[in-house]
Amino acid sequence: MNWKYEKGKFNIPSRWLAWSGVLALASAGGWLTYFFALNQPPEPVAVRLLTVERGNVETTINESGTVELREQRILKSPKEGAVERVMVKPGERVKLGQVLLTLRYPERKIALTNQQLQIQQEQINLARSRQKILEAQERLTAEEKQLQRLAPLVREGAIAQQQAQTQEDAVRVARASLRDTQAEARTTALKIQTLQLERQLIQQQLQDNIVTAPLNGVVLGVNVEDGDGVELRTNLLTLGDPGKILVKLQLSTLNAAQVRVNQLARINAIGLNAKMFSGRVQSLYPQALTIEDQKQGGSSPKQSDQPTVPATIRLDTPTRALLPGSRVNVEVVLQQRQNVVVLKTEAIVRSEARPFVWVRDSQNQAQKRTINLGLEGLMAVEVTSGLHPGEKVILPPVESQLKPGLPVKASEK
Repeated sequence: MNWKYEKGKFNIPSRWLAWSGVLALASAGGWLTYFFALNQPPEPVAVRLLTVERGNVETTINESGTVELREQRILKSPKEGAVERVMVKPGERVKLGQVLLTLRYPERKIALTNQQLQIQQEQINLARSRQKILEAQERLTAEEKQLQRLAPLVREGAIAQQQAQTQEDAVRVARASLRDTQAEARTTALKIQTLQLERQLIQQQLQDNIVTAPLNGVVLGVNVEDGDGVELRTNLLTLGDPGKILVKLQLSTLNAAQVRVNQLARINAIGLNAKMFSGRVQSLYPQALTIEDQKQGGSSPKQSDQPTVPATIRLDTPTRALLPGSRVNVEVVLQQRQNVVVLKTEAIVRSEARPFVWVRDSQNQAQKRTINLGLEGLMAVEVTSGLHPGEKVILPPVESQLKPGLPVKASEK
């Protein structure tokens, strides 16, 4: 009994020692596992790489404009009247001097008719005066001959002196009658000349009945129809030269402060697959105009009630692809750098004092590189130092944050 007790008592510490060793080994293994897990290199982050290239960077403003034709003219009614006949249609090409429409002014025609009647009446009076002159000349000649026959008879005493005196009176009366008739004829002739000048003036005024093309161009619009009544300076037609296209803008005051004459501009019609045309800023109004100013000047104001600055863009090359009166998009280039190192703005980080980009080093780890920037456009930026064409930079991923030394790998997306 005692031996067994002693034997059992001897085995209890041995068991405890064995279990303690097992626990120690297990703990050491766990710590080793944790240590290796903690110090294991992180998985590389998939990133997109952008290649640094040379290109152009520019700053622009965008506005909408209206296409107009240079030398565009609005023909107006010279006086109150009525449209007799319109001879052209919108879109029709016309030549200089071609009749476009005729107007009807009844009072002018009546005045011309009355003037013609007066001229005819005075011409009849002039003819009568000339006939009277001939008759007066014949009478004077006859009286003078009679006086000449009486003169020797008076000297001879064959007739009384009183008879000769009576004949002299007859000669004086005949001469006075001739002078009066001649004066009457001159007055009538002057009156005819005056009436003829007045008739020419009326005829010139009647020429306003015929509206002709002042230039070679195209009819942009017809504002009247046959039979329409018109007032003084009513808009009749609009003409323009299709070979000289302008684009009129109404710039905001903020944009106008940045625009200068001769700046590059790009114009394209609104719509799909619209062709782009180049041009230059031709003119810029020296001050901002209110909506009332624009209406008085005949321009189409913007919907906004803010003052705007009128500007004109001249196309470099004439085209018939842009329709007069249509709306177009206009992009004015304010500044431009050509053939410089260019990088997309999304690759640049600005969270620190100096802008930087992430690059991948030879160990495939992300590293910071500070850069200097030049002209900044909407989508791209000029890099003046820190990068060279052909280098690759990391596009910072949205889902994870890069740190220096973080392993990265190029994404195929």
